[in-house]
Amino acid sequence: MRDVSNRLLIVDDEAGVRDTLGTVAEKLGFEVQATGSANDFADLVQEFKPTALILDLNLAENDGNELLRYLAKEQSEAQVLVVSDEDPPLLNAAERLGLSQGLRVAGALQKPILRPDLEAILKRMKRESVTEADLLTAIESRDLRLDYQPKLSLDRDGIWSFSGAEALVRWHHPELGILMPKSFIPMAEETGLIGPLTDFVMREALEQNALWSEQGLDMNMAVNIAPQLLLDNGFADRLSLLLHQCGLEGSRLTLEITETATMNKIDMTIDTLVRLRHKDIGLSVADFGTGYSSMKQLFCMPYSELKIHRSFITKIPQSAKARTIVKTLIQLAHNLNMTACAESVESQAVLDFLDLAGCNHIQGYFICEPVCAREFEEFVSVWTGRGVQKLIGIGRR
Repeated sequence: MRDVSNRLLIVDDEAGVRDTLGTVAEKLGFEVQATGSANDFADLVQEFKPTALILDLNLAENDGNELLRYLAKEQSEAQVLVVSDEDPPLLNAAERLGLSQGLRVAGALQKPILRPDLEAILKRMKRESVTEADLLTAIESRDLRLDYQPKLSLDRDGIWSFSGAEALVRWHHPELGILMPKSFIPMAEETGLIGPLTDFVMREALEQNALWSEQGLDMNMAVNIAPQLLLDNGFADRLSLLLHQCGLEGSRLTLEITETATMNKIDMTIDTLVRLRHKDIGLSVADFGTGYSSMKQLFCMPYSELKIHRSFITKIPQSAKARTIVKTLIQLAHNLNMTACAESVESQAVLDFLDLAGCNHIQGYFICEPVCAREFEEFVSVWTGRGVQKLIGIGRR
């Protein structure tokens, strides 16, 4: 039986090469999709969600290195095999580029590709599924780590100032490398491990926040929470106790909640959210605009922040509709006494638009990618030390 957890996307503008590579991969158990168009690449990455890619560096429409950069921005955990008919130095440079941006580069092959070489690498690229026991062990042995993505806020003087971070969990798997949340969060939710996992993430994030506070860095920490926790009557009290243990006020924490998370058992959810707000904990409705009950969410739930989904933000430069939607959502948030936050800010053009539109908070790779605590401190030091209006890009690696 084919293991559909192994999904291979082949990107090559030669149809014969795509067919040959696909045939070999399917015999090894991969589910395969292929394209010869760089323009279709982003859509396939989002829809097919490949666990592995074969990427030709010499596409007619685009430079393959640009596609590597896109994968890095998406925090793709897929293993990548780069191929090219160019000389080995170019292949080696592309491999180093991918590795430097945090991608899992499985290797590089020069065309024409020999079948034994291809099979050997594809076998290494096959992903073995992680189990409930693996995740429990990871939680107990602290193989989970947090990265922090800086968050900027527009102050009264029109300057983008550092104000906080979003904590993002990664699993440093001893065999599979660094796994992103989408690899294990769904399993945690299905198996009941989401409680212990969230406890781990929350304690790590708040203890780090408390440590930074002792060093004079006062900031807000945003943490994503799973839908199940909103139905737990004891969640708000446990979180309040943890804040007290860390010596932090509730205002130093924001919980990010996807709008679809509150669609079931609304009465219980509202009760939990109200109790959290009474403790001065911020509530951000994340991925706003992607669900089916957006207006109802804002009407019923005591949110303090509206976080606009990346699908709107990334299209600002080329889409008038996206610009209209984003501007309208910012105004809506303000009219409801909420702040507006934009994620996935990836260019100066997007930042300038959000500035003029009055967006309150921003984060994204144009400012700084998610980084470990030490690199986060370096980013804040540089940003605060320079203190220059619209100083952007200093945190990029």
